[in-house]
Amino acid sequence: MTYNRVKTIKKVSDFFGDPNAINTPSDFKDLLDLAHITNVDSLYHSPVISDIPANRSIDNRMEESTINHLFGGQPAKEELARIGIALHNMEYRFGHVIYLRHFKFMSIEDIAETVDYSSSNVRKLLDTAYYKFALWTEEYLKLTVSVAVE
Repeated sequence: MTYNRVKTIKKVSDFFGDPNAINTPSDFKDLLDLAHITNVDSLYHSPVISDIPANRSIDNRMEESTINHLFGGQPAKEELARIGIALHNMEYRFGHVIYLRHFKFMSIEDIAETVDYSSSNVRKLLDTAYYKFALWTEEYLKLTVSVAVE
C-alpha cells in the first residue's frame, strides 16, 4: 500500500500536538490524562525502582480495575506502552527526536542545539520520524493516510 507522506506526517503531528501549547488538545495528551501519567519521560526510559512504598488504596474503596475500566486508565496505559515500544524500535535518531520534542517538550531550536543540527534539518528529521512512527504504529494507531484517500 502506498501512503501520502505529507498527509501522514500532518496526521502524526496532530496526534502528538504542539508540546508547548497549553490547553490545546491532542490524542497523545488525552492518552496521558486517561492513563494518569504526569511524567512522560518514564514512557521512553526504563523505570527506576524506588524503595519508597506506594499507596495502592482508593479513597472510595472501589477496585482499581473497576476505576481503570470506567475511566480508560488501563487501555490508555497499554496504548502508551505500545507507543514507547515503537519509539524504542525505531532507528535511534528518529525515536530520539520525537522523544525530545514530545516527551521533553523541547522547541525545534533547542533540539537543534542539542543534536547539533540546523533548525531546518531538525524539522526534516522530525517529519521523517513522524512518517516512520506512523508506519511502526500502523497496526493499532492507524495514522497513515493512503494515497487513494484524497
